[in-house]
Amino acid sequence: MFHHALIHRTALTGLAAVVAAGTATAEDRAPVVYVIPFSGQMGTDIHPDIYKEIVEDANEVKPDLVVFRLDSADVDTNFHIQNDDRREEGLWQNIEVYRDLMLDIKNGLDVPEDKQVMWIEDAVGASTLLAMSWPTVYMTDGARLWGFDAVQRFADGWSDADVRAKMYAAWVGIATGFPQAGGHPLELSQAMIEPQHVLGVKFEGRNTIWTNDVKGAIWTIDGSDKAVARFDSDSAENVMLSQGTVADLDDLMFLLGYREYEAAASGAEIHEQYVEDWRRTYERCGEWLKDIRDRGGNTIQDLGAQRGLWEKILGAMRRYPAVEARLKRENGLDQFTVETEIEKIKEGIRRGRQNDRNGRGGRGGNGGGGLGGG
Repeated sequence: MFHHALIHRTALTGLAAVVAAGTATAEDRAPVVYVIPFSGQMGTDIHPDIYKEIVEDANEVKPDLVVFRLDSADVDTNFHIQNDDRREEGLWQNIEVYRDLMLDIKNGLDVPEDKQVMWIEDAVGASTLLAMSWPTVYMTDGARLWGFDAVQRFADGWSDADVRAKMYAAWVGIATGFPQAGGHPLELSQAMIEPQHVLGVKFEGRNTIWTNDVKGAIWTIDGSDKAVARFDSDSAENVMLSQGTVADLDDLMFLLGYREYEAAASGAEIHEQYVEDWRRTYERCGEWLKDIRDRGGNTIQDLGAQRGLWEKILGAMRRYPAVEARLKRENGLDQFTVETEIEKIKEGIRRGRQNDRNGRGGRGGNGGGGLGGG
C-alpha cells in the first residue's frame, strides 16, 4: 500500500520545523502521508459520491498527514489556442454540494486540521472553492488560483431582477463560507468573489494585512472593479497566501520538514478507478441514447427495446450521480425525465397490446423515445 521515498535535504524552517517537531516519535518511524486527489471536473470527477469512501480509507490507514492534491481548471493555460473542452467545465450549480463535501471531509477525517495541507497544482473555476477551504496552502510552480467569478455569471441567468438579487446574495454567502472555513480573511474572499472589491496588502512584521482599500496598500493585487482577484504561484507566495512553491510531493514533504516519509497510494487509486468507471458508464449512455434514436419505431418490439435502453440509462444515473450530472448538462436528462419517458413507453406498450386484442395491429402509438437528442 505504501510507497517509500527518501529526500536528501535537511534544512527545516518556519512551519516545517513546527510540523517536524510535532511528528517526532519514540518509534523513530517514517511518517505516513495520505494523498487525497481533487482532480478533474468539479461536480463529476470531484463528487461526494467517492470521497466518503476515500475518507473511510484514510481513517483506516491512520496517516500522520493528509495532503489534498488539487488539479482542476476550467481554462487551459494555452490562452492562444482554443483547446478547452467546455463539456469539462466545472458544474457551479452544485455549490451547496461542494460545501457539504468540504465539511464532510473536514469533519470525517481523524487527522487534525493542522496536519492537513492543500497542494494546488491548478485551480480555475469551481475548484477554487476547495482550494481556499484549508489554511495551509502550497502551490506548484506556475499554478493558478483564480477567483470565483462564475458566481456572478450564474446569478445573471435569472431574468427576474428580485430573484436574481436574492440568488446572487445567497450564492455569495455560500461561496464566502469556503475561505472562512480555511481561516482566510473576509477582505480576501470578497475580492475573489465580487469584482467590485479591489484588493491590496500591507505587512506587519511577518503578518499579511489584506485590505479592500488599495490607497494604503504596499502592493495592489487587484485594482480593477471589473474582475475578481487572481493569483499565480509567485504572487500567492509573495503575499504569504501560499506557504511555498513545490515541484512534487517529495519537495512538498521536505518543506513540511519530513526528510523521509511513506505515501499511501490507496486514496489516489480509489479515485482513479471511480473516474474510469463513471466516465466509461457515461460513454455507454451516449451509445444507448443513439440506439434509442435509431430504434424510433412505435411497434411493441421497438418500444420494448427503447424501454430497456432507458432503464439502463436510469440505472447508470442511480449508480453514478456524475453520469446524471453530465447527461443533464449535455442532454437535459435527469432521473425524473427518464422515469417519465419509461412510463410513457409502458403506456405505449399497453395500448399496443390492447390494440392486438382488439384486432387492430401491434403498434403502440406515441410511446416515447424522443428525449436525449444532442
